[in-house]
Amino acid sequence: MAAQKKQDSRGNLKERNIAIFQRYIELENKRDYENLEQLFHPNQFVCHTWFGHHPIQPRALTRMLRGLFRAFPDWYMTINEIISADEEAVAGRITGRGTQHEEFMGRTPSDKQIAIPLIHTIRVDAEGYIVAYRATNPFDDPFQADVLAPEDVQEVRAQQGVDSRQLANVLQSVKSSAMSAEHQAELKVRHEAQGLTCQTLLKANMRRCQMPVVPGEIYCKHHLSHGYGVDGVIE
Repeated sequence: MAAQKKQDSRGNLKERNIAIFQRYIELENKRDYENLEQLFHPNQFVCHTWFGHHPIQPRALTRMLRGLFRAFPDWYMTINEIISADEEAVAGRITGRGTQHEEFMGRTPSDKQIAIPLIHTIRVDAEGYIVAYRATNPFDDPFQADVLAPEDVQEVRAQQGVDSRQLANVLQSVKSSAMSAEHQAELKVRHEAQGLTCQTLLKANMRRCQMPVVPGEIYCKHHLSHGYGVDGVIE
């Protein structure tokens, strides 16, 4: 009986997570940014593909989407297949279609519609919040890649080449070493500082701005007063 209840619970979580995945795609297609933000954990959400290793605010993601949809206003995603789903995560095969209406990443507008195959994955916590998101990057040309060595290329690319996961691994290793508490604290401060960079993507390369945030904000001084990020507008 206990085993059956556990199996039922897992099945319910799997169905819940698939529903969250479908809802996320639906809200993005509708440009319903307010409700979309509610799907993500308010302070533990990590968007590996676009922002890197450290948590961001959900509104940083929707700001990026606003800019993307300014360039591709008719962008629409169709779920072709749920590849995998369990009580913690969902992966789906998606086709995105759209027409470029303004300059984007150095590309001039064109009346030609594009269609791109994508893989999207989400990880969901016990409370039903999306806490991690990954996707294939449709704008990343592997023949032009300037980040090759790290294990998680997407994270490092998003952070302008900064491998903050490497420092996190170092921190984990030194906890059991003879390194002084003072030096450990110094490494910890350096790691945390990497998570306090501006939560804006630069329009030229869709990578995270590496300037420090204004205290109490999620953007640097420049992106608080100028809309030169990927969205091109000020909040």
